[in-house]
Amino acid sequence: MTGVRAAMSRTVVVVAIALAVWVAIDRVVGDLDASFFPASRAGLRGLLLYERGRYADAARAYRDSLRGKLGVSYAADPAGVRAVAVGDLATASRWARLTLELVPSAVEPRVTLAEVAVERGDLGGASAILDEVLRRRPDHLDALYLSALVHARRGDIGEAIERLNRGLVRSGVTASRPALLWRMLELVGDLEALPEARRPSCLLAHLLRYVRIYDPAQAERITAYARAAIARGDRPADAWLSIAIVEDKLGRPDAAAEAMRRALALHPQQAEAANWLAHDAWRRFDVVTRHRMVRAAFSARPTDPYFLPHIDEVLVQRLGDHHGVAQLMEQALAVDPDYGAAHERLAAAALRLGDPQRAERHREIAERLAARRAAAEAAE
Repeated sequence: MTGVRAAMSRTVVVVAIALAVWVAIDRVVGDLDASFFPASRAGLRGLLLYERGRYADAARAYRDSLRGKLGVSYAADPAGVRAVAVGDLATASRWARLTLELVPSAVEPRVTLAEVAVERGDLGGASAILDEVLRRRPDHLDALYLSALVHARRGDIGEAIERLNRGLVRSGVTASRPALLWRMLELVGDLEALPEARRPSCLLAHLLRYVRIYDPAQAERITAYARAAIARGDRPADAWLSIAIVEDKLGRPDAAAEAMRRALALHPQQAEAANWLAHDAWRRFDVVTRHRMVRAAFSARPTDPYFLPHIDEVLVQRLGDHHGVAQLMEQALAVDPDYGAAHERLAAAALRLGDPQRAERHREIAERLAARRAAAEAAE
C-alpha cells in the first residue's frame, strides 16, 4: 500500500511539473502561430532557439523540419511548390519547367524557379524571374515577399523595404509558400548579427512586421528598431510607417494616424502612408481627407494599378470629380504612354466632360493596347 501511495505521489509530482512547464511555455508562446510547432525534433529545436532570440539558427532548424520525402506526384504539385519546400530542388525545377511548357503564361512555376535560384545562391537569376512575375502580376504576394528578401540579400535595402510595404500594408497577410517565413527569420538573424553601426534598423523593423503576423509579441521589437532608425536617419519615413502599422494592430488608431502623417510629412511620395490615411479617413467618415489622400497616393505612384479602384470609388462614384480623374490619368500617361487602364479612364472622363473626340481618341488607343497584349500572351 505504501508503494502504491509513493507511486501515486510521484505521478502527481510529474503531472504537476508538466502542468507548470506547460503554463510557463504557454505564457511565452501562447500567441505564436501553429507554424512554430512542427511535430519533429528539428521543429522543437527551432522553437527553443526562437525563444532564445537566436533567429538565424531557429530558421535553419525550422527549414530542416520541412525537409524529407516529397510524397506527392506531379499532378498534385505541378508548380513544384511542395518539392522546393522539402528541399528537392531538382524535382521542383523539373516540374515547374514542365508546367511552363504546357502553360507558358503560368505564374506559380516561375516563382518556384525563383525559389530554386535563391536556394542555389543565384540571387541575380532569382531577381530577374521575380521581376517578370511582378510585371505580369504586380501584387503577387509570394513574388513580392521573395523579391524583397532577394533585394535585401543583395544590399538594395530601399527596394526591399518598398516591396515589403507593398505586400504588408496593402494585404496584411503572409505569402503562401511554407519556407518563406523561415527565410525571413534567417535574414533577421543574419542582420542582427552585424555590428550595431552596420545594422539596417529600418529594414529589420519591416522584416519583423512580416514575422509579427505569426508572432504578435514582435510588436515591441519592431517599434524599437523603427525608433532606432528614426534616430539615425535610416529611412525615417518608412520607420514611422512601421510604427503606425504596429499602433494600428495594437488598437490605437489615433496614434497610428499621427505616425502615418509623420511619415507623409517626411516623404510626400510615400504612397503606402497616403493610402493608409485614405482608408483611415473612410473609417472616420472624412470624405475631404479621403479624397485628398487617394489623389496623393495615386500621384506618388501613378502607374500602379492597385490605386485605380480607389480612384474609381472616390473620385468617380462618390464625388463625380471627372476633371480630377482626367488630370491624374494624364499624369500617369506622362510616365507610361502605353498604360491602357489610364487611357480607358481618361476616355470615360472626357466623355462625361463633354469632349467626345478626346474620349474616342483614348478609347481607340486603349483598344489597340489591349489587342497588342492579347497577341503577346497568345504568342507565349
